[in-house]
Amino acid sequence: MKYSGLAQEFHQLLRSVDRISAGQAAVCDWGEAPLTFGVHIVPKDGLYRNGRFTFKFSLHDQYPQYPPRVVCLTNIYHPNIDTVDEYEGEICLSLLDEWQPTFTLEDVIIGLLFLLYHPNLEEPLSPFFEPCMKYEEFAEKVHLSLQGGVVEDYVFQRNQVDEKEPVAMVTRSANQEPVAMVTRLANQEPVAMVTKVTNQEPVAMVTSVTNQEPVAIVKSKGREQCGRLDVLNLR
Repeated sequence: MKYSGLAQEFHQLLRSVDRISAGQAAVCDWGEAPLTFGVHIVPKDGLYRNGRFTFKFSLHDQYPQYPPRVVCLTNIYHPNIDTVDEYEGEICLSLLDEWQPTFTLEDVIIGLLFLLYHPNLEEPLSPFFEPCMKYEEFAEKVHLSLQGGVVEDYVFQRNQVDEKEPVAMVTRSANQEPVAMVTRLANQEPVAMVTKVTNQEPVAMVTSVTNQEPVAIVKSKGREQCGRLDVLNLR
């Protein structure tokens, strides 16, 4: 049976995506029945800073009983995203593998942001990586890939957004008019920030800087398969 609240959840996502992502994500390319749509993510910090990465969401007709299928359409040098092998942009995110009907599209976008800020080298999915790779070597290769260099015999296209350019435009598909423009620039202050906590607690917390409640807490599960992540206390 089709999820009766899909339209409501999707329109809530359109309204909230800028806030929950600190201006780093925007929804694009959806139709009247949003079973398929895209999400642009432009990290403001970290190794992938100012790269634009597009993810395609495909919703099962029994969503949210089944998780969305999410693939990365942008070639990326990332241990937990495989865009150059036979997996067609497969993403290793335990939120999707261990899906619960209470999870939402907002939660998935937060998980993708965490994956870009905290790549896990210990259990790679991509064939580019070995578990023994040093972080310094990895960081150099990420930088080279974003500049359009050759990494592991693979030619990456340059992927850097000008900081004066709007992070993203929110558009509909099928030649419909844009419904909104995200005008926050990459060098402006974020609405939210990613912070680390101490004492072996969750690795990162996405919080508002306007004295609001945390959006989500995300914790690494260590050396489990593909660097899997848990998203805790989402609601």
